[in-house]
Amino acid sequence: MEITSHGFCVVVLLLANLIMKGRSWPVVLTFFFGVLSTVAQAQRQKEIDSLNRLLRTYSQNDSNRLKLYGELSWLYATTRSQTNTAKKYADSIHSLALALNDPRGVALAQFYYGGADRFERNFSDGIRHLNAFIQFQVQDGDSAKVAMGLFQLGAIYLAMDDVEKGLKALYRALAIHEKESDPSGANFVLNAIGTVLKNSRRYDEAIQVYNKVLSTDSLDSDVLMNLGNVYAELKEYDETLKNYKKALKVDMDSEQNWAIAYDLAAIGELFNTRQLYDSALQFHLRALAIREGLPDKNERGISLSQVGLTYAYLGEFQRAEKLLLDALAIANAIQLRSLKRDTYEKLAILHERKNEVAKSYDYFKKFTAVKDSLLNEESVRQINELKTRFETAKKDHQIELLSKENEVNIKERERLSVVKNSVLTGIVLIGLLAGLIVYVLLQRLRNQKLLTAKNNEVKEAQFKNQLSELKMKALQAQINPHFIFNCMNSINQMIVDGDNDRASLYLSKLSRLIRLILENSDSTEVSLKDEIALLESYIQLEELRFNGTIQYNLDTQEDLDPENTFLPFMVLQPFVENAIWHGLGPKGPNSKGRIDISIKQNEGLLVCQIEDNGIGRDKALELQKKSVWKTRSMGLKITEERLGLINKELKRQLIHITDLKDSLGHALGTRVEVTIPIL
Repeated sequence: MEITSHGFCVVVLLLANLIMKGRSWPVVLTFFFGVLSTVAQAQRQKEIDSLNRLLRTYSQNDSNRLKLYGELSWLYATTRSQTNTAKKYADSIHSLALALNDPRGVALAQFYYGGADRFERNFSDGIRHLNAFIQFQVQDGDSAKVAMGLFQLGAIYLAMDDVEKGLKALYRALAIHEKESDPSGANFVLNAIGTVLKNSRRYDEAIQVYNKVLSTDSLDSDVLMNLGNVYAELKEYDETLKNYKKALKVDMDSEQNWAIAYDLAAIGELFNTRQLYDSALQFHLRALAIREGLPDKNERGISLSQVGLTYAYLGEFQRAEKLLLDALAIANAIQLRSLKRDTYEKLAILHERKNEVAKSYDYFKKFTAVKDSLLNEESVRQINELKTRFETAKKDHQIELLSKENEVNIKERERLSVVKNSVLTGIVLIGLLAGLIVYVLLQRLRNQKLLTAKNNEVKEAQFKNQLSELKMKALQAQINPHFIFNCMNSINQMIVDGDNDRASLYLSKLSRLIRLILENSDSTEVSLKDEIALLESYIQLEELRFNGTIQYNLDTQEDLDPENTFLPFMVLQPFVENAIWHGLGPKGPNSKGRIDISIKQNEGLLVCQIEDNGIGRDKALELQKKSVWKTRSMGLKITEERLGLINKELKRQLIHITDLKDSLGHALGTRVEVTIPIL
């Protein structure tokens, strides 16, 4: 970054003026980083102007313009906000290459089209352009450009969550760089591979890959940030901070403002995780100050929401609410629902800390609605992608069959020629040969049919399995609002009964329980330890509602490891809820209710038994028929559907219900046994 002495003096004088006027340090920092951002943009524009001036020194048909067009295209593409301009420069490459009759130039245009499509997330066109570029470079024998195209292709596949194809392209690029003794290119690819391993939770392998890159004495901020993120996943926060700070120093030396802001925000989030809110605020404010001067409104909105949440943790609620509402306004203006979702969640946390339960619940409902809409869109997108892949595979298979049939026809003509040339050997030999040919053809056709049928069965099974996973996620998204609805009914009943103190205590406990649900709502699976914690919190809420007339006992098998045993989220709570509402509740206020819960492992399955001393199913059904409310428990229905999806694979009954009775046939309660596959 170049700053003239006059400009530097002006900046120093302005800073001194702000300090003398008593401005707060956040204001001073905002001004300072705003100046840095403005200077960085001016430097970027200076680079663009320099390339354009250099263009004017060449004639319109000079081949040197191809390289300059490419540099400008990539410069605009990597901004992620000016991809249309990047494509215009790629058009210039293509037009000039055609005029010069230069096939290499035409292929080069395909690369820059693909790069712009990648940053624009127009993946289908990007794959088409990059495949054309790679195919030409393979035929032209330019291995360095093949590796260049493979890396961009791998990045697109990984953005599409197609890990298999993404890794395949990256490893091909890595092999080329290692063969050509290109350590910088190999390190660049290794960084991307490490990121894939990290996202796949193969942390030890990811750490090895990142350390291999850093061992070459080449400090790369992306590698350092990625290594820090791995340690963050492992909750080794000291190592995380050490690598984040190294990355920040590298980016500050290279004066990449958007990267500096990203590093600062990451450190701020780390301090928030460790509840060091004062330190977190300073880093988030610095990140916001830089992003105020950048064109990306999304990044600015993210920083506003991060600063706002940190102020909420520090108890500065007025500042927090203003910044969060500013972030929400940006999300609405640019119609970015992911930012809107995250800001709603932070507003819910803010009002929870302010003890404004109604507002917190209102923002939580908005957060859930946006989250569910994004989940539904993601489900539709994944289904369309699966359908596209299935149709593509089907077409590829048809092409393969046609190719094989063509090969058979060629071989058949060759055999006929041999037969004609050998006719003098006798009619007997011809007959034997014809019989052999017919036998071979029949066997080949039979084998092809068997292979085709098996391939179709495998593809159909994979497709159905992926659809089942999507449906499981959709059911997961329904269970949380249902549970909260039932809890709101309990609070309403207490308020109607005039028991405001218990209603307030219930709300306090409910807020903690909602926090536990929020922490696990993004996962389709949780540890048994977290599931037990949620069950105990829920039963304690119901104990409060029933004035302490409910007792419970929760027993787990001694050799069972709750932290490393995983099962679907909130799969047991609806059965406990059903036992309390329909079994123990109708017994009356003076009756002691009891629930015994036991969890054990048997042949790779969790066997969970929930037993109550309630009125029994027959009496509950009789009361339900007399009641105005005749609807079935929504939570139990959703849970049965979730277990039903698993049952399609296990081919066995997962829920067994036993009516407990004495020798005279009187109801003693109900026992429910749920068999759950360990995930």
